[in-house]
Amino acid sequence: MTSLTLMITRAGQARFTAAQLDADINLGIAQVGLTDAPFVSAPTLEALPGEFKRLASISGKQVGDNIVHMTIRDDSADGYTARGFGLFLADGTLFATYAQADRLFEKSPRATFLAAIDIAFPTGDVSELRFGNTDFLNPPATTAVKGVVELATQVEADAGTDTRRVPPVSVMRASIASAIATFSVAVDQRIAAVVASIGQALDGLAARTVYGSGLVTGGGRNDANRTLTVAAASGADVRAGGASNLAVTPLALADARMLYVVESRAGYRALSDGTIEQWGIADYGRPSEGAFTFNFPTPFPNECTGIFTMTRNLNQTDMGLTSVQEVGLFPDHAALFAQNHNSALSESGGFRWRAWGR
Repeated sequence: MTSLTLMITRAGQARFTAAQLDADINLGIAQVGLTDAPFVSAPTLEALPGEFKRLASISGKQVGDNIVHMTIRDDSADGYTARGFGLFLADGTLFATYAQADRLFEKSPRATFLAAIDIAFPTGDVSELRFGNTDFLNPPATTAVKGVVELATQVEADAGTDTRRVPPVSVMRASIASAIATFSVAVDQRIAAVVASIGQALDGLAARTVYGSGLVTGGGRNDANRTLTVAAASGADVRAGGASNLAVTPLALADARMLYVVESRAGYRALSDGTIEQWGIADYGRPSEGAFTFNFPTPFPNECTGIFTMTRNLNQTDMGLTSVQEVGLFPDHAALFAQNHNSALSESGGFRWRAWGR
């Protein structure tokens, strides 16, 4: 149904604002006043113009988007018509009004009056408002509230644009069946087109011949399975270096002992036969001659089998050149001895080293 937009009075707005500021104010909608007199809803109203009756049997619930579904009930023997109404708080304050030129309500003296309307609040959090008994509330259904819905026709369901009506099972089944049938026809047509295209492509391929060239041998017409071959060189072929029709593989290079792997680390190389080399520049680790330990930047997995050293005489001293001698080799370090006839290591720059192992 179409929502009726309320006009909140200044007094109602003041009470609503005070309640937001934690004032002890009851925002319950206690009564609905009815009027049949034409009037203009204005925020300055403090009383409902032409009010002839107040009803306390009301029920309401927020259904979303600042809209409240409200139900009014009158069991009396009165008969009347109404063109507007007002909502009154528990303390008697006229909270909001609504008016229109045409008749809004009409009640027969012999009937119980039950009116269900949707009212829209222009601003504010309507969840702060409270209504009376909800036993006879019958709101419209939304995504958040269970309620009354209108069933969609087949035409409305097929159009797929209505956001308020709900299609029954029979309508949904017919819509789904129609969609599946349409989709199946489209898929069948597409499959037929693809199959025809593949057939044309296969016919064209069957008329082609593939020949081997360079290192590739074999081939033939595409009307049968064909094999193309690239012959691989052995380690002996690589060492001999005379064949021009063989492909060299990593396995052949390893077999010929010609393949090595340089890792991304500076001063480190692992060869294909398991040999590892590493090198760099080191400090003596002491100010005078004597034994010291040099730790390898990367330990050898198994053993260090040798080390060379070269003293770096950067200040070009003539006081005697230090020699770095081997004491013992281990996977993660070398035990070395620095010797200088002056006992003090007078040259600067340490020593350059190169070690190898497995």
